Amino acid sequence: MGTIWSPNLDSYTGAKYSRLAQAVEDGIKNGELMPNSKLPPQRLLADKLGVTVGTVTRAYALLEQRGYVQAKVGAGTYVKASDYQAANKGADFATCQQPFTNQAAILSDALNQLAKTPLRLSQLMQYHAEPLREHQLTFSQWLHRRNIPQSSEQIVFTHGAQQGIFSILNGLMQAGEMLLCESSCYPGIHVAAEQLGLKTMPVSLTNEGLDLAELADKLTQYQPKVLYLTPNNQNPTCIQYSDTQRKSIIDLARKHRVVIIEDDVNYSLPSEWHTPMWSLDQQSADNEQQQCVIYLSSLSKMFCGGLRQGFLLIPSRLIGPVKQAIYSQCWMVSPLNTELACSIIDNNDFMGQREQLIAERQKLGIAMGLRLKLTQNWRGLNGWLQLKAPLKSHHVVTALAQKGILIRNGDDFNNHDNCIRISIGDTHDDKHFIEQLSIIEASIRELSQSAYSVV
Repeated sequence: MGTIWSPNLDSYTGAKYSRLAQAVEDGIKNGELMPNSKLPPQRLLADKLGVTVGTVTRAYALLEQRGYVQAKVGAGTYVKASDYQAANKGADFATCQQPFTNQAAILSDALNQLAKTPLRLSQLMQYHAEPLREHQLTFSQWLHRRNIPQSSEQIVFTHGAQQGIFSILNGLMQAGEMLLCESSCYPGIHVAAEQLGLKTMPVSLTNEGLDLAELADKLTQYQPKVLYLTPNNQNPTCIQYSDTQRKSIIDLARKHRVVIIEDDVNYSLPSEWHTPMWSLDQQSADNEQQQCVIYLSSLSKMFCGGLRQGFLLIPSRLIGPVKQAIYSQCWMVSPLNTELACSIIDNNDFMGQREQLIAERQKLGIAMGLRLKLTQNWRGLNGWLQLKAPLKSHHVVTALAQKGILIRNGDDFNNHDNCIRISIGDTHDDKHFIEQLSIIEASIRELSQSAYSVV
């Protein structure tokens, strides 16, 4: 290395050694520090950064623990040979997921700490039909910090949100009964309903949420037991339900004795996020019997998809049948998985720099939509763009797939308004993201011109 590599630690949060470790990790991931290259000597880097040698030593030790570097006696510390970059060449803008920043480091640290507590491991390896009390308390405290009031006894864990959806429907409904859902929504709700022999009835969406007049008519006509909603960040349209909508829907649900599944899985930035309907339901209910909202979320869209940690907030009167439905699928939800989840949400650097990264990518996506003069809506990790006829959404999806870029067609969500959904969390590499976004924009332009020339 000709000139000594020196990162800017001001771009990171946490203790100095942790910030330095994250900077080195990012340098490895983006190719700035190449496999088998030698890291700067500890004293030289300490002088360059204005930190102690102990800080650099601790950072290098943490990186070795996480598997990014290898210390060679008498020779220094070297970047491990890795296929990380080769494994991240694709462009999956179809899957809604967080960009990978500090998740591997946080998970590695959590696993390392757990490995040092053999008595705790012995407890977690046993059967636990009921969730561990300490896990419920940890999640309860975390939810209170997010302004979601509840009691720890109302928290039920699942292996991901999809199991939560299936268990609610399985526990509260019988084959042949009617489920209402948004006209364009998460496909998993239809998969679960079909498996359970339930009928589904869509309710049209407006810019503020559901068409309330249509909802009232269908509640009266079909007398459903359950209504499925994604009010905070509607999937796929990125609509956020208005306050008026939320109150009106709760009033209608109580009147018709309908249970609302409030799916809050899709991530929203702090500036976009809205207190859930669950909270409004609790505040406005005269008693527990009136409460009609089950809150559903997970860590998949907030941390990483591989951590299958879903959780439900359930009114006490409904907990029994839902838990019974969960037990019909698995004897218990893994306490090992939940232990890791608790360690992760208790980490002060849980979100790292991801919120700034997502906000910047949103701006780039919005700017692209403006240049293309498309009707668009962005929230959290997703953008929803309506293409102009005669260009068809499936033309764009197919053309981009041939270039190795995956996006979603609105048809996948039963939406036939010629829309595409672009998810912006596939890669940590900003340069790669910008390149792929440019290809998407250029492809839409080219296909638009071709479509018009054919016509």
